[in-house]
Parts: sequence; C-alpha cells; structure tokens
Amino acid sequence: MEQFTRSDTILFGSRDNDDNEDEKDEKQQWQPTNDLDIFGQPKDGSKNRGYEDEGEIRGPDRIKSCIPYILPLIDGDPFGNYVYERIPALGDIHYVLLRPIVEGFQSAPFLTILLFMVFALGPQFASLSREVRFNAQQAVLVDVALILPELISDAVTDADAKIPRTLVEPCSNFVWIALFSVVIYSVASNLRGKKPDQIPWISGTAEYVIGPF
Repeated sequence: MEQFTRSDTILFGSRDNDDNEDEKDEKQQWQPTNDLDIFGQPKDGSKNRGYEDEGEIRGPDRIKSCIPYILPLIDGDPFGNYVYERIPALGDIHYVLLRPIVEGFQSAPFLTILLFMVFALGPQFASLSREVRFNAQQAVLVDVALILPELISDAVTDADAKIPRTLVEPCSNFVWIALFSVVIYSVASNLRGKKPDQIPWISGTAEYVIGPF
C-alpha cells in the first residue's frame, strides 16, 4: 500500500510539473514582442508585408510599365547636350529617336504638364496592375527629382553668369548620366519581368504612394 501511494505521488507530481511547464510555454508564446524600430519598420530589415507582391511583370504590362519613363527623358533631355556633342554616334541616335518627341512637346509646353498629370493621377483611377502603377509613379518621381537641377540651370542662364564650361559640363553630364542610368535600369528590368524597385528613396516612395493594392 505504501509503495502504491509513493508511485501515485510521483506520478501526480510529474503531471503537475508538466502542467506548470505547459503554462510557462503558453505565457512565453503569448508574451508580446516589439519587432519594430523607432520608425515603425521591422528590425530584421524585411519589407512591410502589406506592400509585398510577387515582383514579376507579365505579358503586355512589361511594355506598359516602360512607357511612363518617356516623361523624365523629355524633361531631362537638355542635360545631355554636352554628351551628344562629345559622342557623335550617340548624338545621331538621339536626333533620330528622341529629338522629334522632345521638340513636339516643347512646341506646346502644356503637353508636358498634361503628360505629368496623366502619369501621376491617371493610373490610380484606371484598372491597371500594381506593377504598371508603380512604374508610372516612379517615373513621375524621377521627373520631380529633375526640378532642382532645372531650376539651377535656368537661374544660371537668366543671370547670364560667366561660369566656365569646365564646371558646367561635368554637372550637366552627371545629371544626364544619372537620369539615363535610372531609365535604362527601369526599362531593362520591366522587359525582363522584374519590378525596378531598387532606386534609393524613389522606389520606396513610389511603393508608399500607390499603397498595398
């Protein structure tokens, strides 16, 4: 009888220990954790799942996603004058492919504003895929980034400042090279079916503007 009592005590005691361990595990599982940093972003550096998508562009959307980048190409065309002068072959390509479009929009300045509004607001109300809307918004933001160098260029021209070409040309070339690098990266990625979302600051802002859907 005593042996039976001791075995029962050991048995029930082990069950109590198991119950206590289960309660501890449940408390640890339900314990709230703060995985966000002071900016509200995940500490592990992963993207917000609300904005995640497959990152793939299919079918006709590959071409549609490339069209909006004509806007920054038109507005940033003057910065390439020195490049076209230094590299005649590139100047010939520009004269045949891009120059007619630029001159057409320059003949009616309101067309550029209209094109900007179409790419900035139009995709938000049209039944387009999220990838196309992302590219439209990103192209608009690239065009907005050109405002500062355009203002500086206009101010220098209006002031008729005697700035040496050795200073003006590198600055103008830098803007043009940066612009074309962004456009080529974006167009090439779209044609490959990959969303061009690796442009610092601009891609993140475009993701935020179009929202999760």
